[in-house]
Amino acid sequence: MNWVIKPSPEVPNKLKSVSLNPITLRLLIQRGFFSEEAVRKFLNSRYEDLHSPENLSGIKEVLNRIRKTIEKKESIVIFGDYDADGITSTTLLKETLERLGLCVQTYIPDRNKEGYGLNNKAIDFIKKEYSPKLLFTVDCGISNEEEIKYVRKQGIDVIVIDHHSIPKKLPADCVLINPKLPNQKYPFRDLAGVGVVFKVCQALWKKFIPKEIGQLKWFLDIVAIGTVADCVPLVDENRILAKFGLIVLQKTKRIGIQEIIKTARLNIGDRNPPSAENIAFQIGPRLNAAGRMDHADITLNLLCENDPAKARVAALELESKNSERQKVTQEVYGEVKATLQAGKEYRLIIRKGAHWPLGILGVVAGKIAEEYNCPVFILRDGGQLIEGSGRSIEIFDLIAAVSQIDKNLEKYGGHAQAMGIKVKPRNLAQFEKDLLKIIERDYDKNTWGKRIHIDAELEPSEIDWDIVSEIRKFEPFGEGNREPLLLTKNLIVRELKAVGNGQKHLKFVFGLGGSEKKLLEGIYFKGGERAAEFRVGDEVSVAYNLRSNEWNGNHRIELHILDIKKGYNTHQSTS
Repeated sequence: MNWVIKPSPEVPNKLKSVSLNPITLRLLIQRGFFSEEAVRKFLNSRYEDLHSPENLSGIKEVLNRIRKTIEKKESIVIFGDYDADGITSTTLLKETLERLGLCVQTYIPDRNKEGYGLNNKAIDFIKKEYSPKLLFTVDCGISNEEEIKYVRKQGIDVIVIDHHSIPKKLPADCVLINPKLPNQKYPFRDLAGVGVVFKVCQALWKKFIPKEIGQLKWFLDIVAIGTVADCVPLVDENRILAKFGLIVLQKTKRIGIQEIIKTARLNIGDRNPPSAENIAFQIGPRLNAAGRMDHADITLNLLCENDPAKARVAALELESKNSERQKVTQEVYGEVKATLQAGKEYRLIIRKGAHWPLGILGVVAGKIAEEYNCPVFILRDGGQLIEGSGRSIEIFDLIAAVSQIDKNLEKYGGHAQAMGIKVKPRNLAQFEKDLLKIIERDYDKNTWGKRIHIDAELEPSEIDWDIVSEIRKFEPFGEGNREPLLLTKNLIVRELKAVGNGQKHLKFVFGLGGSEKKLLEGIYFKGGERAAEFRVGDEVSVAYNLRSNEWNGNHRIELHILDIKKGYNTHQSTS
């Protein structure tokens, strides 16, 4: 793996008076913080730093329409997406509208039978079953121009709350709320779907129940879950929502989430605050599991449940669905892997299967894309239509590329690194050919090769509790706000052993040269297969995240190793 070391920036004079470790200051400058005020907002961000929802276009129209709904006591249906972002969005908006005294129904489509977004059969069902005067779409809708036209023919008003990329043709005759819309005054474009819904709810609480607006903070647990699970950049507002949402999650009042934490056996409580990693790798996948393997209503009902006994049963069912999801994902992953040549360099991978469940295709595509470092589409061949999910790598904007060749597709949508498509079988080969042409045009081995970006180099003497505590202030970590990756050279391996179930991990003790005064412990997760590469006495360079570890009441600094090399060349390329 290629190591790319970021240049070490100079600290400007106006930041030299800031009482932070020089390494911390350089890390902050790398992230674009060049003033004391910018540094303060990042390290000590406040809930009050959130932007005003009034600057989001469409908000006034929403407030006026809800006033009419309250006055006429009209019924509302919320149409949400089936992933964690969509479900948390649906829950937040439903409970807010109910606080206003409104009658609210929800509809989450079946991923395998209906696919993503509005569809006419669902609209017919909603019309017949609920007879609403107003339909909200959350975390979807911006690409449903034809379907929204059909809704409007039924005499139903529509408000679209979405965050996905703007299509070539927008829905008409409805209210659109999306920070990515053109001519937008709103200063932050990258909110998750639940983040956009939260802005709408802020406006609704302020307008209709201003005396209760302090209670809106208790919804930040599900806002954080949806935000982190949807992998939006954890910067600006997203970081604030995630940061304070994690605080609320630690003492959540939501019984459904309490039961998820219990069934997942997560160590979250008064002394153990949750992390963004807990959401990304444990809570989020469980919320997604129902929609992937069955129906997302299981998750929605659990989040809204107030009865502890019913919540316990639902959480156990969700845990079972997640175990099933893991098993099926591994099976499909194995089938895809069997079609790939070991050691071959791929620039695009597209695979399809007749019986692969739609719900896990994105997960499999993500695993393959990470492993082979190229864009990947994993698709289900339904005979008349092929559909599925694409995942990309950091360097390649997948949806921007696909939008250039969308004549081959029936439908598509998503983000730069994650999207869904539908294509007729006769057009798939041409789609693959055209996409590969775009990739070949942009391909550069130096930038596309698998690599890790190192933020700063530290001497062993610079690794202390002060730098550990200052880096912790960068949390929560995630997309767009990655945990600083550090490099230390000339370490001597003093101890080495394989640990963990199946000896999958490597545990190191490092010393500096001939001195035993400075010993550092390191853990290399999933590094067990490299055990034969290293011996006690080897001089190595280590790329790592800096963590603190507590065991039996003892705190120690620990290196979480991402990669390790013997005799690292100090002249290796930088950028």
